[in-house]
Amino acid sequence: MELYCLMVRNGCEAQFKERAEETLAAHGIKARLYFFQRKFCRRGGEYVDAPVFPGYLFLQVERLSRDVFSVINGIHEFYSLLPTNERPQAIEGDALEELRLFMSHGEYFDVSRVAFLPGRRMRAVSGPMMGLENNVYKVNKKKHRITVATSLSPEGKNFDLLYEEAEPLEGWV
Repeated sequence: MELYCLMVRNGCEAQFKERAEETLAAHGIKARLYFFQRKFCRRGGEYVDAPVFPGYLFLQVERLSRDVFSVINGIHEFYSLLPTNERPQAIEGDALEELRLFMSHGEYFDVSRVAFLPGRRMRAVSGPMMGLENNVYKVNKKKHRITVATSLSPEGKNFDLLYEEAEPLEGWV
């Protein structure tokens, strides 16, 4: 299976995913699109669902063919296969491993439970932070946010995940 990153119209990710999967299936093409969302807290304490990668989806397909591209390209909100439509590149290396880790957590990232250990180390107990401890860019304990650095973001941006504190488990120290 190959995985590709698609750029779509910002704010239309969920609708694009639904239409693309239906259209691909109608053409007999086995494919899956991933749209990662997270629980996020706005100012004022309101919790909302927000995209992890606004304007981007990930396409999983056996092999990217002209037929697959033609179907995807025909959907109104589609902009580009990355890096370009003329030369799309499958996701590889560290980025592929990160994407597989995200896929293993599902498309919705809820609040993670983390424990802070001596020496300023952090360990995830549950949630989407599991496996991403080495990607932590910064921790905002006041807002209960952990900023994660990822090689998946096309512009090299980081994203925040919410956490709640858990007691370290015995044997972690």
